[in-house]
Amino acid sequence: MKRLLLAIFLVILSVGFVFSQNVSVSDYQVPVSSAKNLLLNANWNWAQTGDTVTTNNMSGAVFFRTFYSSLPFAWFIDADGAANRSLGNKWQLQTNLSGRVNKYVWDDQDWFGFGRARVRYERPAVGPEWDQPASDLTIGAGYGRFINATALAKAVRIEGHLLKEGVIKNHMPKEIMIEVANIIEREGEYKDLYGATYEVQWFKAIEEKIKESGELIGEHLGAMGFFRTRQVLFNIQEKVNDRYYGWDLSAGVLFELTKPFKSQEIGSPQLTIIGNYAYPIDWSMQLNAKAEASTPIDSNFFKQTNISVGTDFIYELSNKINWVTGYRLGLLKKPNVDAQTTHNLSSSFLFYLENQIYYGVTGSLSKIGDNATNLGISMSLQYRLF
Repeated sequence: MKRLLLAIFLVILSVGFVFSQNVSVSDYQVPVSSAKNLLLNANWNWAQTGDTVTTNNMSGAVFFRTFYSSLPFAWFIDADGAANRSLGNKWQLQTNLSGRVNKYVWDDQDWFGFGRARVRYERPAVGPEWDQPASDLTIGAGYGRFINATALAKAVRIEGHLLKEGVIKNHMPKEIMIEVANIIEREGEYKDLYGATYEVQWFKAIEEKIKESGELIGEHLGAMGFFRTRQVLFNIQEKVNDRYYGWDLSAGVLFELTKPFKSQEIGSPQLTIIGNYAYPIDWSMQLNAKAEASTPIDSNFFKQTNISVGTDFIYELSNKINWVTGYRLGLLKKPNVDAQTTHNLSSSFLFYLENQIYYGVTGSLSKIGDNATNLGISMSLQYRLF
């Protein structure tokens, strides 16, 4: 078994060497970077024995992520909502909204001041409903920056297709690849300038840059070259995952604004430390991580702590199959009470079908404190709006 796992590990590591490029993700430097995702997820489980329905569970979720980063400032918005209902119970709802703005002190350095606001609401399946959303505001400072290199990932995917189809002779120089990515990034500009026929000018600009590389076989990309390019740029029968890199570390003071129940008192301000990290291992693998720790600024300073750590690993097995694995660790320590830990591990295979539709198979493991470990498996249809 150990030998098998070692062989699989070596195969994964060798992908970047076998299919090496002249350009890496971190070569992409742009003054303005942005990304956004909107995903819909749905599940339904039903079973019947004789005339009796034994299982009738429904769930749905929506996830929205976007960020914008420029030299003077950056902002991030995360929103998600989930609803589920099992046989005999009422609907359970959960929503989260978080917005953050970083204002950089100097354009050529990565020091920033930041403000973050969060709102959360839950309707549990059992027990009393919340009177109002819970909300908080964090103000602080930090260092770091994120760059979205998805446009360069699309340029690399296009180059791979052109090589396979015999449209170009070899990998193109790094400088040309970055310039092609810059043209891809500027799709909105071409739409504004040329309207409904912008694709003609957009593709022509990409073709001219590929010609400059000296690797083009013939005078033009040809029908197959344009077909493959269009497949990548418009997610036709394949999907290029977001590629971004960077890190930031910040510290601030969190102020509670509202509690779930009006009878609850607002807690003391909390010292909060937040870290984010994204590392593209190669053009098929991405690692993302986030950590946050907080403690109240009162007599329980460092006697009470709340720590959460999460990491995600994304591996593109092919242009239609993604493997996504995530792990979440939570630790809550209160005065004179043993710390309680929570573990959540999930692993999914997402199969790209068509028109931004994915079929997913997910296995999960969760454990809270000393409670028994929960194992589960589910299947879902996921629709990505953009």
